[in-house]
Amino acid sequence: MFGSKNGSALLLVSTIAVVALVTVLAKQTLNNVHYFSFVWLQMLIASLVMLIFTFGICREKLSKANSKVWLYVVAIGLLNFAIVRSIFLYTLDLLPVTTHAYLINFVGIVTMAFSALMLREPPSMLQIIGAAIAISGVRLYFWESPSEGELHGIAWLLIAVISLALTNILMRRLHQINNHSMTNNQVSTFAIIFGALPLVVWGLQDVNKIDNISVTDWLVISLNGIVCVGVVMLVFNFVLRVLKAYEASILATSGVVFTALFSIVLLNDSIRDFEILGIAVMISGIGIVHCFSCKQKPD
Repeated sequence: MFGSKNGSALLLVSTIAVVALVTVLAKQTLNNVHYFSFVWLQMLIASLVMLIFTFGICREKLSKANSKVWLYVVAIGLLNFAIVRSIFLYTLDLLPVTTHAYLINFVGIVTMAFSALMLREPPSMLQIIGAAIAISGVRLYFWESPSEGELHGIAWLLIAVISLALTNILMRRLHQINNHSMTNNQVSTFAIIFGALPLVVWGLQDVNKIDNISVTDWLVISLNGIVCVGVVMLVFNFVLRVLKAYEASILATSGVVFTALFSIVLLNDSIRDFEILGIAVMISGIGIVHCFSCKQKPD
């Protein structure tokens, strides 16, 4: 079923919906658990689950990749999981969950800019127009000026978005030099482990902070590690065998819609008209960018 195009699209959207739900639950849990405790615990759980999946369930043999491939995997792990995941959880504690999801969607636009600067892959005029449309939606979404605390969160989240875009560039380069010496599962597993290692070592210096975490909060932290870190990487690696990259990217923007819906139900948030309009404009612009990316280069 999931091997077909429609099945892969359904799998991806379903995963994005679950991620949105788990993220909204994380917003609740951050009221009770310090964000850094949340970060290192979810990364520890994600590392253990991925190790069991890759070398236990899938029974893969340890890769014999060269040192350059390993260097890229380490860099991706530190950038994507040690830095980006930490900032994501920190800013989720500061920002409305829908605003958080909205801004993360601009990773594709920033990646396009870095591709032009670092990989010499200039965007087409239609892609530039699409990016301009998406960015114009920011003014609509923030029709009312954010509070000082939200501005602090937005500034940090923009750093995470830039870091994640750089991770995408590193992933592109890794695919070019890997030559199948390391499987997708092992790339995901070792990147997660390398990103988790400094966080876990730091977190273990003060384990008293996790003594009073409730069973419910442990469940949410575990779900974030398993779903938002491990499952997401596995699903994207799987669906990109069937879907084009731009198709997967467009489907992934549905996350902000699911996040808004779940936040209304579970957090009693309200989404204002100008925020809905800003989201619609952003999704339209990103759709234009990714639709025309397939005409620039083959997937």
